[in-house]
Amino acid sequence: MGTVSVFLLCIAAIFLIGIVGELVFAKTGIPDVIWLILVGIILVPVAGLISKESLIIAAPYFGALTLVVVLFNGGSELKLADLSQAAGRGSILAVLGFLLAVLFVAPVAMLASVLGILPDDWGWMHAVMLGTILGGSSSVVIMPALAKAGLSPRISNLVNLESALTDVLSVVSTGAVIQLLAATGAAESPGGGGATDAAWTLAKSFFIGVAAGGITGVMAVLVLRRLRKSDYAYPLILGGLLILYVFIDELGGSAALGILTAAVILGNAATLSKAIGLAKTARLGSNVTGVHGEMTFIIKSFFFCFIGAMLGPRAGQSMGNFLMLVAFGVFIGLVLFVARVPNVVATTMRSDLSQPARKLIMVLFPRGMAAGVLAMMPHQAGIPGTRDLPVVVFAAVFTTILLFAAGFPVLKKKLPLSDLEPVVGKPPARPSMTDLGDADRTSFPDSMRPPIGDSLPPPIGEQETKRADLHQLALDVGAGPADATTVDPDGPAAETAIPLGKKKS
Repeated sequence: MGTVSVFLLCIAAIFLIGIVGELVFAKTGIPDVIWLILVGIILVPVAGLISKESLIIAAPYFGALTLVVVLFNGGSELKLADLSQAAGRGSILAVLGFLLAVLFVAPVAMLASVLGILPDDWGWMHAVMLGTILGGSSSVVIMPALAKAGLSPRISNLVNLESALTDVLSVVSTGAVIQLLAATGAAESPGGGGATDAAWTLAKSFFIGVAAGGITGVMAVLVLRRLRKSDYAYPLILGGLLILYVFIDELGGSAALGILTAAVILGNAATLSKAIGLAKTARLGSNVTGVHGEMTFIIKSFFFCFIGAMLGPRAGQSMGNFLMLVAFGVFIGLVLFVARVPNVVATTMRSDLSQPARKLIMVLFPRGMAAGVLAMMPHQAGIPGTRDLPVVVFAAVFTTILLFAAGFPVLKKKLPLSDLEPVVGKPPARPSMTDLGDADRTSFPDSMRPPIGDSLPPPIGEQETKRADLHQLALDVGAGPADATTVDPDGPAAETAIPLGKKKS
């Protein structure tokens, strides 16, 4: 079989596994990304159908495109209305979780450097960088999972906001640390300018990124007013974001921060256009969000397969050294879970969330695409001692996803009814209080709680059935259509007859 045929079959397999994985997740709660990572492991480290060296060559290009898609996805999901409702607790969950992840990972990384697992030239800035790379949960993994899980909005909004914010924190913080490491290295070389120049470089990078992203976002809002229903809206937006990435990068700014700023403005285009008094409201239409969803699926499928493909030794690397790095990455994944527990306990203190819901939030911490992209950036930027960093990060990402996959379906089954979203279009069942668990029974106020063995009030569908029966009874006793009456069984004056065909005033 030719090389082109093998390449096309690999792409087809990735897409099919991605689709089947989503169907399996809908039935079992097991995330689809696990199967994608396993496919990547089979294609490269096991079967050797694709060389790891060729993937390393393509990594910078694929990583940049993935970063743009991830930032646009996360930024456009940061709605101002949601931020106002869940900003307090969601922001605390995100910021505290990010800080705890860095505080837990950095000392472990320094200990690994002392033990010879990581390079000897690692300093505290390198260790902090590993913490910032793995500091945030993945919105690309969490948001689709919660959308299909049927959780209460107070849970899903909280965790969705956290994942979107931590994606941002990870990208921006890691970019800043990489720039500081690069500037420090330049400062230590002959003719270097010292820490002052490094701080100035960082401040200039942030300013250029925010300014360029803000201007581009406002211009895009004005363009959206005319292209809201155009088939070319999404290609134009994506192309503009790619140009913005290159433009900011050439100016020495933070391209990630610029893309994020523009994405937040575009995601809130409707609100902002009304705020500045535009006569015609601009918004991201279905022609943009729908196509971007398909693009995110394609990028996600390829990238998680890429993570699995990179979980293999590079050329010239001993198997012992590779397995040691993988084991350390698995341990880092467990450390991230340990850091998650105090964050959730502190953030949900004095909240109305049930105890099962709090335990569920503890496992909603999988790392994903953002961490994978960031893992490749230090070596691309010339930071010494970071050549094998992707192996550690990818192993940690896989571990967090496995913990999420194992805990999510189990803990979801223990949630009370109040933590689940009602199924639209399906009349709720009438459970007996004896059939309800303790958590479900206590979710009813005392004034509304029926005695044990009594059933709940009939749902709306049965009330309509009552009305239809009364109508039929009126017809059966001989009333004509014009004289037939119906009685509202739930009204305050049920004895009052209302002539059919007439509206109640």
